[in-house]
Amino acid sequence: MIDPVRFERIPRIDSTSSELMRRPFAQAPQPACALMADLQDAGRGRNGRVWLGDPARALALSVSVEREVDGTTLLGLPLAVGVAIADVLVAHGARVRLKWPNDLLVDGADGPAKAGGILVEVRQQGPLQRVVVGFGLNLAPADGLDAARVGQPVGTLFPVDAQPGRVPLARELAGAVATAVGAFARDGLRPWLARWRALDALADAPVDLIRGDGSREPGIARGIENDGALRVERADGTIARIASGEVSVRRRG
Repeated sequence: MIDPVRFERIPRIDSTSSELMRRPFAQAPQPACALMADLQDAGRGRNGRVWLGDPARALALSVSVEREVDGTTLLGLPLAVGVAIADVLVAHGARVRLKWPNDLLVDGADGPAKAGGILVEVRQQGPLQRVVVGFGLNLAPADGLDAARVGQPVGTLFPVDAQPGRVPLARELAGAVATAVGAFARDGLRPWLARWRALDALADAPVDLIRGDGSREPGIARGIENDGALRVERADGTIARIASGEVSVRRRG
């Protein structure tokens, strides 16, 4: 059952997530709201990165869900949201996998390639909490989006002649994301774990842990723990537990 979501579409904005984050709070939680932009001037990704996308071949969407603060943790929410988004895309024929903690990958000519990214942000005012889930998706091949510009291999979810309608797809994704946020607040990550693990693009793959100072540590990705932390086997056989936001993870080879 998809929760009702107020849907807005605008031609151009700096960032759909920034807009939803800066809107004033009301006295009580408001219905979920989705904001779609045909063009973003300052789309944002994790760790301050800029999201690039072609307006005709990409989808930029943010979903805002408000709730009363109850002390539950949102650690692991990007993983649950990733599953919700992936399941909608798979239903439309995409062959997508998930890369911890917030990327959507497809198989490219030279290996896994990024086709989408998710950014979860939280704002709190008094007893109210606003969760904003922003995501960008490369729906079909577009000019000007290559690995040299983006910094990693770029993939697309659909052939040009099989790209779903952007607005109907956005509405469907908005409903799935809003539902996932509510379900996660109620039940946590556990109901999503099996599906996420089935879509895990890094399972048993060689990876580099990239820290803020640029240093790298090689390891082998060994899946996620029940709270969503990534397990990485170091060269000495010990397991490092990596929490979201601490480091970036890049697949080797």
